[in-house]
Amino acid sequence: MKRKTGELKKRCWLAKQRLKMGYFDSLKRMQDEESELSSVTAVADYSARVSRHSEVAASSSADEKMYRKVCDILDSSEVALNPIGQLIERDVYDGLDANGKQRYVLELSEKFRELQKRYYRERTGS
Repeated sequence: MKRKTGELKKRCWLAKQRLKMGYFDSLKRMQDEESELSSVTAVADYSARVSRHSEVAASSSADEKMYRKVCDILDSSEVALNPIGQLIERDVYDGLDANGKQRYVLELSEKFRELQKRYYRERTGS
C-alpha cells in the first residue's frame, strides 16, 4: 500500500508542477496557433486549387486548339513529313534557349502522340 501511495503522491506532485509552470496554457496556445495556421493553409490551398482550375481551363482551350491543328494535319490527304514542325509556334520557339527549345519540342511531340491517339480513337469509335 505504501508503495502505491508514494507513486500517487509523485504523480500528483508532477501534475501540480505542470499546472504551476503553465504547461496546459502553453499547450492551449500551441493548439490555437496550429488552428490559425491550418485556417491560413486552408485558404492558401483553396486559392491554389482555384488558380489550378483556371490554368486547366486555359490549357484545355489551348489543347483543343492544338487538337484541331492535329486533326487538320492528319485529315490532309498528303503524308505529313514533319507534323511537329507544323505545330511549333515560332514566336515561342524563337524566344527559347537551346535547352528550352529541346524541351519544347519533346513536350510538343508527346502532346502530338496523345492527340493522335485521341484522333484515331474518335475516328474508329472505340
